[in-house]
Amino acid sequence: MLPRGAGIAARPLLALLALALLGLLLFRLIEIRTDMADFLPPAETPEAAFLLGELREGAATTLLLAGIEGAEEAELARLSRATGEAMRATGRFAFVGNGTADLTEAEGEMLFRYRYLLAPSEGAFEVPALRRGLEALLDGLRSSLSGVLSRLGFADPTGIFMGTVKGWLGASTVEVRRGVWFAGGDGPPRALMVARSRALGTDTEAQREAAEAVRAAFAGAEPGRARLLLAGPGVFAASAAASVRADVERVSLLAGALLLAFLLWRYRSPAMLLVAGVPLLAGTLAGALAVALVFGRVQGAALGFGVTMLGVAVDYPILLLTGREPGEALGAAARRIWPTLRLAAAAAALGLVAMMASGFPGLAQLGLFGAAGLLAGVAVTRWGLPLLVPGEGVTARPLPLPVMRALGAAAGRPALAAGAVALALGWMAIAGPPRWEDDIARLSPVPEADRNLDTALRAQLGAPDVRHLIAIRGGTEEAVLRASERVAGALAPLLADGRLAGLDLPGRYLPSRETQAARQAALPGRAALEDRLAEAMRGLPFRPGAFAPFLDGVEASRSLPFLDSASLGAAPLISTRLSPLLSHRGEGWHGLGLLAGARDPAAVRAAVAGLRDPAVLFVDVKGETEGMIAATTRGALLWCGVGAAAVLGLLALGLGGIRAALLRVAPIAGAVLVTLAALSALGERLTPFHLAALLLMAGVGLDYALFLGRREADPEASARTLSAVLTCTVTTLLTFGMLALCETPVLRGIGLTVSVGVAAAFGLALLLVPKGR
Repeated sequence: MLPRGAGIAARPLLALLALALLGLLLFRLIEIRTDMADFLPPAETPEAAFLLGELREGAATTLLLAGIEGAEEAELARLSRATGEAMRATGRFAFVGNGTADLTEAEGEMLFRYRYLLAPSEGAFEVPALRRGLEALLDGLRSSLSGVLSRLGFADPTGIFMGTVKGWLGASTVEVRRGVWFAGGDGPPRALMVARSRALGTDTEAQREAAEAVRAAFAGAEPGRARLLLAGPGVFAASAAASVRADVERVSLLAGALLLAFLLWRYRSPAMLLVAGVPLLAGTLAGALAVALVFGRVQGAALGFGVTMLGVAVDYPILLLTGREPGEALGAAARRIWPTLRLAAAAAALGLVAMMASGFPGLAQLGLFGAAGLLAGVAVTRWGLPLLVPGEGVTARPLPLPVMRALGAAAGRPALAAGAVALALGWMAIAGPPRWEDDIARLSPVPEADRNLDTALRAQLGAPDVRHLIAIRGGTEEAVLRASERVAGALAPLLADGRLAGLDLPGRYLPSRETQAARQAALPGRAALEDRLAEAMRGLPFRPGAFAPFLDGVEASRSLPFLDSASLGAAPLISTRLSPLLSHRGEGWHGLGLLAGARDPAAVRAAVAGLRDPAVLFVDVKGETEGMIAATTRGALLWCGVGAAAVLGLLALGLGGIRAALLRVAPIAGAVLVTLAALSALGERLTPFHLAALLLMAGVGLDYALFLGRREADPEASARTLSAVLTCTVTTLLTFGMLALCETPVLRGIGLTVSVGVAAAFGLALLLVPKGR
């Protein structure tokens, strides 16, 4: 014969096993999406749409920046070459660059052959310019550059190729030593590398794998004392995901242990843990199924947050089992509290539905997940638990008498409740309410030291400022390149007078076919060039025929086929710059112009607008980001107001009048004010995740207000109800209080919001309990 505890646990255990099997089947059928772009706000302007497209698919989000230091220069160069070769062999990277050694002989010849089509050469073939070039070549042959100039100078005395290479390196301090890139300056030697992952920047798992591939390639090169420095958006995305995962795992273990100990103390039965788990697991499966049916897939982050939000479903079995009268069958107890329980769950679900109109796809999924899960959890509590827990089943241990006396003394003191709310309002009148966060970067869990490393590597590699961008769209690559050249012409006066310090455009590295054709047509014929060269050589100690390679090269350039991005894709030096600026997406092409030192953004905007081209946009990244967040926040607040009005109407219908509904809602409204004041005092800045936490807190607090406001038959029934509500409060605080200890700002903000809000909701509901209830 089974022990009593084992007999009680058997049915809930079987139910959990059945639900677990259903869950395995369900999650094999539905798609779990990890793309964090689902939590980006919607775009309301063309500039914002372009910016979001770059955040989702832009090549800049897939860049990995690496530095190798801690050894002698020769060893660093060896490690750079070995690491680069191993990275290319993985197939995970669209591009890996670490110096001119990346250029094969054929690639170098191709770029040199096209030098007069890749760069402007106006006036370079006139006698005065040729004379200056020949004199500079003569001086260079007497210097330390004689080796390079002896190979290139006689084929290109104009110096156009060397000037073009220097232009491609831009304002970086990168130096080529021992065939690889090194950071310039007087500090310890640091080899530099840059790579671009093939995966989307928002695919955090793929970015993590790419970062691990870099580390594995470095480790395989036997680095010894040398160390690898790794940064970039993809690395940070993977680091942030790992940080969140570590926080959640640590908090889950701690909160789970505390919750387990508390429930075992309260109910003296492990079966209670199984009983409470049945509505939670059923709600999780129902929420995931609802989201999959409506959205076609489930966002992984929404699933994780949704399960946390469904922690309120654990309150339903606690309210049922703790509030049952002695000798009362569980089914009878469920029927007795069902009107209140049903109203509480319906109101909480209705409030969460408002998140579906928030404008964030991820938050919309979270709202549907929570609403469907709560309704499923309350249904299982009402009709499933009476079948799973026969007889007396699980009973709660009475709370200590001093605790009950203290709670009884606090009940029915509306003046104290009014004082707490007045104090919160007074604080916010003096210090102001918490401000909305308008900088997504401040939510990043990436340590400041890592962000500083990213800044340093970008500076050494010559990465420009991304405060302002030029967005270019076109149906073809040629259309984007032509627009890029028009932008360069429009902004040239600003570069000349210092209002713009630098400009990086696709046309700088790949001229349009139109421009290549014009440069090709402007090249002089062989006979004319021979005459000019002979005149420029007069009096200089060059032997006749020394510049035959130059004459041959110019003549060959007159008939070269034009270049495009496909033909340049294998040349790492130019691909390093071009790939983030020119990309093919879907049926169109996208170009990106990067500005450095825009001292007069209004002038840049006016110059771009003067082109009168709707396919060219000036994007103020910070301004557009702030505008998107502000617009979405206004929309979310509006729909939360609509949801609150709907909940109030539902309560009025269920409680028989608007006055009764307002009395139940009063503790929740007061708790929201107290929570906002507490967040203000703690220096928290609000995000949409805080908004979701406030909705969750409101749903939980509504349970407290409805159950504490019920008329009970006798004082013992009131004590059982108070005991049940206090138990729910403690379990919620144990769960979300641990989140408040997280290092991840989003998780910490949610934990603080729910913890403060739930404690305030319970306290105010108790203080506002009418006398005689």
